Amino acid sequence: MIRWLLLGGLVFGLTQGLQKQWVVIDWCRLKADLSIPSLSILQPLAAPVCPEEEEPASR
Repeated sequence: MIRWLLLGGLVFGLTQGLQKQWVVIDWCRLKADLSIPSLSILQPLAAPVCPEEEEPASR
């Protein structure tokens, strides 16, 4: 029973965080990390949807 309560609280908190933009999902980075094919891979001449990866600035 306590598992369902904790799971419900987790789902509720995640949905509230997404609605109030406390949690932001970077879909381009997620697709790149999961190696999901994008339009630029399938159609090389298509307009890019996600910006190209850049090298992080050195400190």
